[in-house]
Amino acid sequence: MSAPAGYDLLAGPIQQSLWRMGWTELRTVQADAIQAILLSDDDVLISAPTASGKTEAAFLPILSQLCESPTNSVGALYVGPLKALINDQFRRLEELCAHADIPVHRWHGDVGVGAKKRLIERPGGVLLITPESLESTFVNRTAQIKRTFGQLRFVVIDELHALVGRERGLHLRSLLFRLRQRIGAPFRLIGLSATLGDWADTYAAWLRPGELNQVRVITEQSGDKSIRFKIYGYSEEPDVETTRPLVDDNDRQDEYRPPDAVLDEMLAAFGGKKCLIFANRRTDVEKFADLLNERSENLGRPKEFLVHHGSLSKDIREHTEAAMRERRPCSIVCSSTLELGIDVGSVAAVGQLGAPWSVTSMVQRLGRSGRRDETTAEMRLFVGEEPIQPEADITVRLHLELLQAIALTELMLEKWIEPPEIDALDLSTLVQQVLSVVKEMGGIEAAMVFERLVEKGAFRCVDVSKFKAVLRCLGEHDLLEQDPTGGLILGIEGEHVVRRYDFYSAFTTPLEFRVVYQQRLIGMLPHTAVPQPGDCFLLAARRWEVIEIDENREEVSVVPARGRKVTLFTGERGNLHTRVRQTMRRILFGHSEPAYLNHQAAGWLKDARKTAREADLQGSSWFSPTDSKCYWFTWTGTQAHETLKLMAHLAGTPAEDMAGIALLFRAAPADIMRMFKSVMDRQPTAFELAAQLPQKQKRKYDRYLSDELLIQDRATDAIDVQGAMELLQQMST
Repeated sequence: MSAPAGYDLLAGPIQQSLWRMGWTELRTVQADAIQAILLSDDDVLISAPTASGKTEAAFLPILSQLCESPTNSVGALYVGPLKALINDQFRRLEELCAHADIPVHRWHGDVGVGAKKRLIERPGGVLLITPESLESTFVNRTAQIKRTFGQLRFVVIDELHALVGRERGLHLRSLLFRLRQRIGAPFRLIGLSATLGDWADTYAAWLRPGELNQVRVITEQSGDKSIRFKIYGYSEEPDVETTRPLVDDNDRQDEYRPPDAVLDEMLAAFGGKKCLIFANRRTDVEKFADLLNERSENLGRPKEFLVHHGSLSKDIREHTEAAMRERRPCSIVCSSTLELGIDVGSVAAVGQLGAPWSVTSMVQRLGRSGRRDETTAEMRLFVGEEPIQPEADITVRLHLELLQAIALTELMLEKWIEPPEIDALDLSTLVQQVLSVVKEMGGIEAAMVFERLVEKGAFRCVDVSKFKAVLRCLGEHDLLEQDPTGGLILGIEGEHVVRRYDFYSAFTTPLEFRVVYQQRLIGMLPHTAVPQPGDCFLLAARRWEVIEIDENREEVSVVPARGRKVTLFTGERGNLHTRVRQTMRRILFGHSEPAYLNHQAAGWLKDARKTAREADLQGSSWFSPTDSKCYWFTWTGTQAHETLKLMAHLAGTPAEDMAGIALLFRAAPADIMRMFKSVMDRQPTAFELAAQLPQKQKRKYDRYLSDELLIQDRATDAIDVQGAMELLQQMST
């Protein structure tokens, strides 16, 4: 074996492992990471395409150091966002460590008590864990933290982009600051992601706030890898087998289905191969898997479409993952659970049902195919529309989902992705962390909590007055109380909250009913979507009939059925970035026709452009079908669009949101322009606008916060005054 740059820095046992695994060379990103990790004390951010060996880039040097200088505690901590991803990486690291005498452990909700006990008794090597299980360690195993992690040297954060800007990311960030304070060890952080785009410095700032010079960024570009891509537009038709859905989701009624010709197109593209077909909603995961299997059976073909999403039991998800790694062809219709780097073998092609909500997600999903250097990445994106009536609203006649799909595609080809949001206030997660610290310590002074979580922690945008206000709220709800010495201890309600099984997660988990067949767990249904006895529904790519509902046990007993009824899982629309909306506008007013559109999609694009011309939307952002009704097409991001709506409400002129692309007013454009002129003169604050939001409770522990704190919270993460004012300035000129 040749000795590329960095190879000679690796410990002998790690070199032997690579030789036994048949490695003949190191990738550039791996050689660079080896030198950065072994020859410096910096934190490292590794950004490289999917399947470029990022995990090995991080762990080859880490394992080498542990080989040559073993620790008496866990030496390296791997944090992954998904249990399945941890299980996958566990197998890979076991192979790397086979000849290095480095133990590899994993810790999450599905790991047995025996394995956890062995780690506690003899901590060492590498531990793979979820943020929630790390939280559980602080709450339940406080006395063992120092012994378990006392000599920790590295923390590897995988799929960094999936954590930053979300509750789980802030939660993890806080836990890592607390861990560093608790053990007194200056461990290094290694971040991994395939989709950082041009925002590596922002992610580096997330790793080391105020210490950007201590983060070394290693990037590897995707090169000129070929892509095969197609957008299929199709008109949906009534589904005669489906009755009205169980619940409403995003105001869409699932009484329509793709025609057989489209299902045949999907079978031709994905049948007899190993493919992933992503859907934005779990409802569509189940619906399309059922339709494809039904169509396959009618054509005398095998039923080879499985499903994978978060509402399925662990056994079914793991069976699906294992099936993809076998030789027999099968495809998985899935939610974002398989968007990340879980190994399901070689994927021939990727499907996408509906337009995604971000370029980041689209890049991740496309990257699941063509993982080997010599193969082509392939994606087929399907956009279905119900038949459009002549009297339909103008926003419907603009075929917005198709425009969104094209805009995301063009931005992906331009190699642009959305920037991460790292400055959210998120007082809900602060509440959870305050309770966790108090539980960890048994009792602690408020000033020490402030020091751990704010001054030296992850919540540095929280000032003293806000922190005191949060503590007062927790006291009013009996989550906290003060002991005679003035220290904070958990109140009765606080003890109850911390003992709950879902306390370890900072994000909201919906109330769900278990679905059981012959004492075997199939999956979960939202409590708002539980069918009645005798009803049929889809779950785990099978049709079930309800035979009994046990309200006390929150359990639904089922038997296999022939009929089906679409179950609509709860969900939210995504937020679109301003650049995506502006790209949609550019496409609408352009003249070129993307070569990747099928005949139907190309026809819709022509129809949308004709509608825009007839309404003169290029010459003016205003459209007035009557003297007392007008649309303002904002073409801006979700937050700025919502901010403009709130500005109108604050001025006493209600506006109706039209598909996130326009605001509908019951007045003439001149009157609306005068109203917005007065808004510009007034210069409303983000706090004033957030106070207009009808629903201020958004996150898990918001119910414990005062209205004033909630308004401050929403003002930082839901309001874009600058973007809205810039748009108003453009309108006025």
